[in-house]
Amino acid sequence: MRIIYLLLGCAMFSTALLWSGRFGYVKKFTAACAAAASMFLSGVLLLLAVLPGNSFYGEVITCGSAKHKQIALTFDDGPYPPYTGQLLKVLADKNIHATFFMVGENAAKHPEIVKMVQAGGHEIALHAGRHQDLLKLNQTELQKNIVYGKETLEEITGQPVKFMRPPHGFKDWQVMAAIQKAQLTAVNWSVIPRDWTNPGAQRIADRVCFDAEPGAIVLLHDGDSPKNMASRTQTIAAAAQIIDRLRSEGYQFVTISEITQEN
Repeated sequence: MRIIYLLLGCAMFSTALLWSGRFGYVKKFTAACAAAASMFLSGVLLLLAVLPGNSFYGEVITCGSAKHKQIALTFDDGPYPPYTGQLLKVLADKNIHATFFMVGENAAKHPEIVKMVQAGGHEIALHAGRHQDLLKLNQTELQKNIVYGKETLEEITGQPVKFMRPPHGFKDWQVMAAIQKAQLTAVNWSVIPRDWTNPGAQRIADRVCFDAEPGAIVLLHDGDSPKNMASRTQTIAAAAQIIDRLRSEGYQFVTISEITQEN
């Protein structure tokens, strides 16, 4: 069942209760309490859909094992020239591997960048076929979006895609079912510096380093889907700082596949 239908149902139910109380069909106090409970339930369901750190609607990976001092840098919304290429140079200079959650339609436009990411030893994962709020799509649209993105990436790379991060991290039962049907594992994050707002490279780096802990999955952006207009220069500069600072603290940088291994 879609979360949007549940929210609509709760709103209609609350309205009907209040109407019934207003015209004496039920006691006003009873109607008000029941309506408040219904609205509270809808609010909780909505929060569980939009907050990344829960598996209420289905299993979502938000961090790796804390046994080892490892951290995974992940980059969303690409490929996006020239910034993805610039980021690859930083990662190559620092000799680390990251995970890129790519948008299928961007990959189709820039397959050469996808292959550069792959050649650099980085992990390629799916963000979406098209960068849309999956909660707003019907079942057919939802499945087509995911399948298109997965098949596009696999056709370019010749390798299976294992992981998907839904746009904005939003999910409900149907989104999770569609991800699982595509034989993908949902991944969100545990550290989010809000780099897409371009608050400055230093602030991005400070936010990540302050929240970093063993097993952390960091959400950053090499792209700007769906508009493809904003600069990612600050994120690239911040990535270099993050790597240097956390490496000096003993962290090892790994991919999602590596950080989720039990060892």
